[in-house]
Amino acid sequence: MKMSRLRFNFGFLLEADFGTIRRIELDYPSIKLSDDLTLSPLKGVITATRTTEGIYIQGELESAVVLECVRCLTETIVPLNFTLDELFFYPPQSAPPGENRVGEDGMIDLAPLVRELSLLSLPTKVLCREDCLGLCQECGANLNDGDCGCAPDEIDPRLAALQQLLNNERNGG
Repeated sequence: MKMSRLRFNFGFLLEADFGTIRRIELDYPSIKLSDDLTLSPLKGVITATRTTEGIYIQGELESAVVLECVRCLTETIVPLNFTLDELFFYPPQSAPPGENRVGEDGMIDLAPLVRELSLLSLPTKVLCREDCLGLCQECGANLNDGDCGCAPDEIDPRLAALQQLLNNERNGG
């Protein structure tokens, strides 16, 4: 498996006095976190602080990801902002079940945490723009590019009486 570019050696910090801080600036034009997520770019600053329990990672990161608009399927750049606020336990045996730990070699891979936070900060509904018109239900044309020329939907015969009422109301009558 390929090594993560968000894997850092904090062995030196484990040897340092409690309260020692290391600041790390992240500036990746593009970084693949997993098969399903590439961030372009990933920028921000993280601080790693030696605590009695391990290493505490804090930071503010900003990024963007390309997703499809839910209405017209056009690729859209979605900005992301998220906060790192996580304790990595050391020695690893001291970590409660399910918690992050510093590797025996002093390494911390932030990729799983950054991936999780990125996915959690994604909007539930991605739109290329607020007034996206979507796709024509008949021919599939992107209606944001103009009218596709398809005839308006034929009305369901069971609703024809309602259509007649609407037409009468529009015609003043």
